[in-house]
Amino acid sequence: MATGADWGQAVVVDPAHLAGLVAERARLAASRGRLRAVAATLAVVTTVLGGVAWWQTDHIRNLGRRVREQQRTIASSRAALTTIAKSHDHVLAATREAPTIGTRSWGRRFKVTRYVPRSPAYGRFNDGFTATMKKADPAARIVAVDPMLIPYGSWVWIEDLGWYRAEDCGSAIKGYRLDVLTATEKESTEWGRRERFVIVVPPDGRAPEAPMNEASAAGTTQSERDS
Repeated sequence: MATGADWGQAVVVDPAHLAGLVAERARLAASRGRLRAVAATLAVVTTVLGGVAWWQTDHIRNLGRRVREQQRTIASSRAALTTIAKSHDHVLAATREAPTIGTRSWGRRFKVTRYVPRSPAYGRFNDGFTATMKKADPAARIVAVDPMLIPYGSWVWIEDLGWYRAEDCGSAIKGYRLDVLTATEKESTEWGRRERFVIVVPPDGRAPEAPMNEASAAGTTQSERDS
């Protein structure tokens, strides 16, 4: 029978070491709390940065679209400037052909169409003669005008087409409209309606002063057509 406690298997813990372990555990717990806070902060920052990145990407896409639009605008402007320069060259060429231009003549942009002689579309006015009783011959380079604006007998220069003589009129040819006599329906249809710069050289060297809103007094002729 044992007479006292058996201390052979006893573990002796130094109180100071135990206190150190407790302190270490406290430090680890505090570190874990700080790490959790840092992780949460990083998550927020990541979300914010993701939003900023998305905004920047969208902004870059918008800038790219604007750049492309500006490029198209620049290309259109260049084309327009090229056309203007071409028109200017044509006008200069026309002035060399007619010395009176720039003194007693005038010019501006017109809507230009084409018509053919003896077209069934003209009905009872299909007589083959113009308003000035000239034969409606395309080779004669005849143009229908509003005689209240351009007197008969005027020389009319049309950009890309050249010189014509104002010898006809039409019910739809009012104001800044011209109708060029051409040989075939195919030429008339393919031309359609275009805008061209026009120079007018009146027979007396002066542009007419009749009001633009008055109807033409010359009647309806070979170039009559509906608007």
